[in-house]
Amino acid sequence: MPIDMKNVISNTLVEMARKKGIDKITVKALIDACHISRQTFYYHFQDLMEVIEWTMEQAMQEILEKSLRAETPEEVLKILISFAMENRTLICKLLDSQKREQMERLFVQAAKTYLQELLRNKSHGYSLSYYSLNYSDMDVALDFLSYGITGILFQCCRQNQVDVEKLAQQICRLLPQKTEPDIS
Repeated sequence: MPIDMKNVISNTLVEMARKKGIDKITVKALIDACHISRQTFYYHFQDLMEVIEWTMEQAMQEILEKSLRAETPEEVLKILISFAMENRTLICKLLDSQKREQMERLFVQAAKTYLQELLRNKSHGYSLSYYSLNYSDMDVALDFLSYGITGILFQCCRQNQVDVEKLAQQICRLLPQKTEPDIS
């Protein structure tokens, strides 16, 4: 079976970042840890930021697949919150880096893409239906939710203990509920 070099590079970068933070990782250190040539690295990625972006896209895809199987919005949020808590050391290391602004943008964009796909495929009874809002309104709604959710997740990553179920319930209460048509 052929080796998926992108995953090898990505997984190695993640492990290195968990241990010493992203600022101390160089392409040279990464290729040495992967036991690959510089040419192999640059065949797959342009730079370390591209590895981080690709890694985040893969993680969000994995979370999305699990979320699409969830029965309720609360279950969807539990999946997202649990993933953040399982990876809080890495998230904190990324946010504590000199590239914090870029990292925050990546997280928000990943959250927005995640929410877009979720809404396209499964609106879960919430009034934020992908088809009920015009493009401009949908974009603002997705930005609002993306920034809000990532901000909460960033805050939770700094805490020792997070009640995932309670937080999922709290966020669900903040989401716009679908209103039943008035039959009177």
